[in-house]
Amino acid sequence: MEIRQLRYFLSVAETEHLTRSADALHVTQSTLSHGLRQLEEELNMPLFDRIGRGLRLSQAGKVLRDHASRALQEIEAGKMALADLAGLQAGSLTIGVIPTFLTHFVPDAVAGFSLAFPKVQIHVRDLRAGPIEELLIAGQLDLGISFHPALREEIEAQPLFEERLQVVVSKRHPLAARRSLRMRELEGVPLALLPRSFATRRMIDAACLTAGLKPDVRVEMESVDALIHLCRQGALATISAEHAAQQAANEAGSALKSIVLTEPATVRRAAILWRRDASRSRAALEFSARLLTATQRLPGAAASRA
Repeated sequence: MEIRQLRYFLSVAETEHLTRSADALHVTQSTLSHGLRQLEEELNMPLFDRIGRGLRLSQAGKVLRDHASRALQEIEAGKMALADLAGLQAGSLTIGVIPTFLTHFVPDAVAGFSLAFPKVQIHVRDLRAGPIEELLIAGQLDLGISFHPALREEIEAQPLFEERLQVVVSKRHPLAARRSLRMRELEGVPLALLPRSFATRRMIDAACLTAGLKPDVRVEMESVDALIHLCRQGALATISAEHAAQQAANEAGSALKSIVLTEPATVRRAAILWRRDASRSRAALEFSARLLTATQRLPGAAASRA
């Protein structure tokens, strides 16, 4: 079994199409087909079901995919370890980040890392908390930036900082004069929130339950920025993490107001996620160090460290 064959296999598993994978891998379709056929012959079982012109992973292919991803991730970590000797002059770094962190502190860490190590390619993926942990376990991410504690026991969470949830409203909203709000005071207030598939929404729902509040959710959207923008119209309020809420309210000429939410005060804990017991390349460690530095500059963050 060759590394080249595993790369071929994983590419076709993703595209489900020989021609697209051949183009992406910069090989001929016949070379790709031959490599897959050799792998199947060595394993003595089909890895794909041929459906018309397309391909679908067989049961055996689904089993191999996760193992192959982890194997290649470990190989990449090994390459990075060797590149350490040359001062990180090669390699790549793949990071999964939840959407609300992408615009607040991650760009500073990415910029600093890229400036220090320009020959290391950085791939930042916009993902939700669950998929970040799944892809870490599968070996498709070097590290993740999500929540503490982790959902899966295979994941180790390194605390970054804490931030409270806040209410965001237009300055024309009836609540705009308030500096703080108890959760139960949102009774009857039309809200625009993230869907329940988001971890932050589940935190909000748990806080509402604790306060005995049945939220009046009029709108659900999968973008925090879109929810905050919606509040500019004046009729709706949203509940957002502290840094996103304050950034929106503090922008020059902003028509928005952020309000501290209490009773209960719901705290969201950010963390760097690692696959437990997996090797960590110098690139990943260097990036995490810059991430810790970037979060120390966040206004109002209660920084916490492992």
